[in-house]
Amino acid sequence: MEPNTSQKQPSVVIVNVDFRESFEQLTEEEKNYLYYLSKASWAGQAIDLFQTSYESPALFIIFQTFFSSFQNIKDLDGKIKAKNIDPLIYNKFLEYAANFYSNFGNYTINKKKFFPEFKSEIFEEILNLSDSYKKEIESIWDIIKYIVFDKSENARNIDLEEKDGKNCYYLGGIKKKEIEESDKMLLEKNISLLNTRLFSFDTKIITLIGSIEENQVNLDEKNILLYGEFSSFLKKINQNLLEAKKHTMKQEEKDLIDDYISYFQTGKIEHHYASQKKWAVLNSPIDYNIGWIEVDIDPLCSRGLFEGFVGFTDNFMSQKYEEIINLIPQLKEEFPWSGDFNQTIDQIQFKSFEIICFAKKGCPYGKSLPNYFDIRKECGSKNLIFSNVYPEFKDIKENYYFLSNKDKELISNFGKASIKIKTSLKLLMGYGTGKLLKKIKDTETGEIRLNFNKDLINPLTNKPIEEYYELNETFEMKFQYNYFIINELLATLISLFLSGNESVQEIFYINKIDSKSVTQTIWLLFFYQVVSSLNLYNEKEKVWTHTQSQAYWIIFNYILSEQKESEEIIKIEFDEKKEEFNLNINKEIISDSINDIIGKLLQKIFIYKCTGNVKEAVELIEKYSLIENEAVLDMKKIVDKKEENMTVFLFHNLSMENKKVIYKEYKDDLEGIIKSNLDRFGQDYNKDIYNQWVKYATNFLKNK
Repeated sequence: MEPNTSQKQPSVVIVNVDFRESFEQLTEEEKNYLYYLSKASWAGQAIDLFQTSYESPALFIIFQTFFSSFQNIKDLDGKIKAKNIDPLIYNKFLEYAANFYSNFGNYTINKKKFFPEFKSEIFEEILNLSDSYKKEIESIWDIIKYIVFDKSENARNIDLEEKDGKNCYYLGGIKKKEIEESDKMLLEKNISLLNTRLFSFDTKIITLIGSIEENQVNLDEKNILLYGEFSSFLKKINQNLLEAKKHTMKQEEKDLIDDYISYFQTGKIEHHYASQKKWAVLNSPIDYNIGWIEVDIDPLCSRGLFEGFVGFTDNFMSQKYEEIINLIPQLKEEFPWSGDFNQTIDQIQFKSFEIICFAKKGCPYGKSLPNYFDIRKECGSKNLIFSNVYPEFKDIKENYYFLSNKDKELISNFGKASIKIKTSLKLLMGYGTGKLLKKIKDTETGEIRLNFNKDLINPLTNKPIEEYYELNETFEMKFQYNYFIINELLATLISLFLSGNESVQEIFYINKIDSKSVTQTIWLLFFYQVVSSLNLYNEKEKVWTHTQSQAYWIIFNYILSEQKESEEIIKIEFDEKKEEFNLNINKEIISDSINDIIGKLLQKIFIYKCTGNVKEAVELIEKYSLIENEAVLDMKKIVDKKEENMTVFLFHNLSMENKKVIYKEYKDDLEGIIKSNLDRFGQDYNKDIYNQWVKYATNFLKNK
């Protein structure tokens, strides 16, 4: 076993999201349009604080007040020395602040809490360096300081209170059974769950709905709808959207903005639905999407985390991605099922996209939207690769601690290309794949019929299709909470299955000599992500706290169970004390036959989705989600002790000066990240955030 090379303390990896060169080529009207769209998106990010943790809004106010009290953040250095505070500790304070701003809260997108790496007394001592401490900071800090440093088991992950967790979607001690009953009633009344939170108060269940309009609707004696949550932030969004509307000449863009404004004004899902239909077919050099879109951190995967992103198209690279679209018919031929199961999508947009603003936790490599399955079917999908957020794999010796040096070298050489290929395939071919076999109503005759040939053979049974969706039954409705894991499983499996395709790799300038190495690197990075996410598995409850990590583990676990003893793809090797491990990967088998294994899993998941076979899909998910292998449990113990480097994103700002929009650049360091957020939000949000925070403070605290 090779010696461990990862003994240093965790640190922050900064991704500099630069877009100056492309921005300078825009017209003044385009710059103005971009400016107001980004301001609208950033305004909505304040909502994320309240969807993350009780203490997050308070921490935001503290950091904004603390850092703003100094003319320059560098001025703190002298005060730190004067107080004899260890400069390394102070750097850890800056790291914590940068992590907080990048995640807009003290939990990551994986629902995992991160902590200051020093004592609370030192944190307080640093805060006390500000003249604002006694006047503005101390009273708030006294309320949350114990929560910020709470490392108890139930504070580490976002989860339901019944599972000994904490979350911000279900307030006042509401029980899971009550949540499910309420959700069923809301959906029956065509009320989307995405922009809601549930609040138990006395004997009532209150559904808080994000909207500007404030209104109360009593559904029955127990259930109340309360419109108007987050109204102050939504007003800021709409004000900026109205300004953006003045700087576009396209009627389609004006109509899209009107739909968003109506959505945030009323909180009604039909307006967001209408916006996504327009957005899916809109082809514009400047693009954006905003709203409660993804269900990232809700423990029940039903309610959205607010997000907004803005950017513009890289035309040259987008033309390269169009070549992948042309390959779709060829790629579909590789799938282990007949073409009768493939859904025909008439319109697909695939763009290289320079992101200038991603107002949410972290930043992904790309997006595939809309998330409404029927809109994807009717209008197609828009797939955006965020070209300016890809990491450089230059120096990775300190990372990937369980891989060999040869494997690390592969990642260093081919990591960036591998991520681009896998992400592209996942977005384009993974999400929304598969025809739902169902009863439909003929629009002309009114006749109820099947949308498939009744003699179509199910490849899993070799018999004609016996199970299918009923009239008006949807994928989301049929699979309920398992919809999300099925979606993630399919997208990941398809991207892995097709990643070795030489025609795809050629589009990314990968020659035949390097093709095998790139395919191997894609799998190495996948295995790394699986194993490093073992800390997101709750061994006591036997559940995963993150959907993507669960999907990755199911695939990994399936490979472990199906690999032959004489042809092992994955071998786990521990040191004598079981304090470290190596993951030995047989790269030749990856190149030659791994698709034979995952092809079987892909076929099962795909056919279960197409036929609506919930029973067998859930049985498969439950079986392979478990961690029962003793060696894997030993790996998990080691992973649980590791502290990974956290990736934070430096987004530069657009500023209005003398009625001109300018690009405001920041240093590529911790202070640059903090300063960019100070400039972005200033003190304008503190009052609204404080008022929203204290509104529910008592009810949060009584359940903590």
